[in-house]
Amino acid sequence: MPTSLAHRRLVRRPLLTAATLVLVPLLAACGSDQEGGRAAEFAPDHVHGLAEEPGTGRLLVATHDGLFALGDGDRTPSPVGHSRTDLMGFTVGPDGDFFASGHPGPGEEGPAAVGLITSADAGETWQGVSLAGEADFHALDAADGSLYGVDGAVRLLRSADGGLTWTESSLPEPVADVAVDPTTEALVATSEAGPLLSTDGGENFDLLRDAPVLVLVDWTQDGGLVGVSPSGQVHTTDDATGGWSARAGLEGAVQALTTTASGAIYVSTHAELLRSDDGGSSFSTVASY
Repeated sequence: MPTSLAHRRLVRRPLLTAATLVLVPLLAACGSDQEGGRAAEFAPDHVHGLAEEPGTGRLLVATHDGLFALGDGDRTPSPVGHSRTDLMGFTVGPDGDFFASGHPGPGEEGPAAVGLITSADAGETWQGVSLAGEADFHALDAADGSLYGVDGAVRLLRSADGGLTWTESSLPEPVADVAVDPTTEALVATSEAGPLLSTDGGENFDLLRDAPVLVLVDWTQDGGLVGVSPSGQVHTTDDATGGWSARAGLEGAVQALTTTASGAIYVSTHAELLRSDDGGSSFSTVASY
């Protein structure tokens, strides 16, 4: 049964061991000794999250060095606001509010784990919401009425009030990514055993046994799924419980994935931001770094 986390301290569980190598690239916390203001050049050490901004269609790129955005006609993402918070987890709610988690940037005050933070002005400024010093969400996703976060790979937290209070469910496997269907709120999480599906708000999960092992996953607007394997192989399905099709193979360690309302797929690797307009069959380079 879920456990209420409203205004109480979390009990930390151990992070993944070296045996769970598939998830390590996405779950390793970033560190930096850089100081000073934000650079205008898009040259991130690591991209942690991608999301489309509702209404504007801007691609939002959450990085080790703060938030960047790519608008129509832009040749490269530009910095948003002045914060250099290391945004380890990032998502945008249906109403346009930004949610993130991670670690303070150079010169920024606060505990090592910022908990849940939010922005109501499109990323220009950030405010703390809850769990500062207590939770470090490396995966976040939102749907109408619900916000989900994965803390420490094995703890799933759900909030129905924008992150003010939380309930906790245990995951059957350590997971790297989580995605919520915007229409049904079905939940898919990626694990070394394979994708896990929940249709009851994360209380129970079933292993999708015929699905490929994925490290990143996102729902499409029509209820399909796009995923990327640890080796960079893109897979798609029209139905979470149906068959999967192999698409393009990507080079380099994959870092983040999102789909857009127009059907585009964006994937970041260690060196490039890539876009597909044909359902993942081919990708073009948006930016190199």
